[in-house]
Amino acid sequence: MCYWVGTKKVREEMLRRLQQQPDDEIAQLFYKTFVGQSTAEFKEHYVAIAKANPELSVMVADEKKNIHFRTMTWGLPWSYQDKKTGKSYSRIMINSTCEKVFFVHKDIIFKKRCVIPLDGYYEFFHFGSDVYPHFMFPVEGLFYAAGVWEEVADTETGEIREVFSIITTPPNELAQKLHNNPKAPNGPRMLMILPHDKIAHYLNPSIGKDDLKELFHPYPESKMDAYPTPRFLRKEFAGKINTEEVRKRIDYPELFFA
Repeated sequence: MCYWVGTKKVREEMLRRLQQQPDDEIAQLFYKTFVGQSTAEFKEHYVAIAKANPELSVMVADEKKNIHFRTMTWGLPWSYQDKKTGKSYSRIMINSTCEKVFFVHKDIIFKKRCVIPLDGYYEFFHFGSDVYPHFMFPVEGLFYAAGVWEEVADTETGEIREVFSIITTPPNELAQKLHNNPKAPNGPRMLMILPHDKIAHYLNPSIGKDDLKELFHPYPESKMDAYPTPRFLRKEFAGKINTEEVRKRIDYPELFFA
């Protein structure tokens, strides 16, 4: 569920947007950071697999509301101790549900939010005894996924790293159809995708709980589409996982009646 994202065409879309709308602040920021005179590297992936803890380029805002790009690792450690039983729980939060974010991430949701520009993400549709990856993409522009981030110390080296988790919401109709894994602990979900004009608002360190809750809703189905792709997690796909092969459309005959 929402564990595979793409960023390969973000650069192309940002530059296209800058040409069409020269005053677009996000496109300007991208150009200054990764094109222009900069030596910074935008992290491009045909598919970034969360469980491999990939590095992605994300946007954050400072206390003065200035937005910056930073490189962060996908996967945020989380620990919790049950006061009644005394038991401790810990896990890597790849995704975080919007319904629980004020509890699970209560120390960072109000001060460490981030936005991840994507050209799409993958869901695995379960049909019969098999699964079929589908690439979900915006009809226009990009997806801007909402997340939270934190600084953590590497347990082996002591190095401080910046890590993030992507927030999820209940699904729209398309996401609900494709994210039909019967074993999904939270049922069908989708990435929390922000409209372009809400990026700065979400990153604004001054907004509160009610303002954030107003953004916790499914992205409109009319603004996204999807198609089936090769089964890129299989062994025979080794060596081609970060190539355009993962974006090819595969029309599986059995899915025509799904």
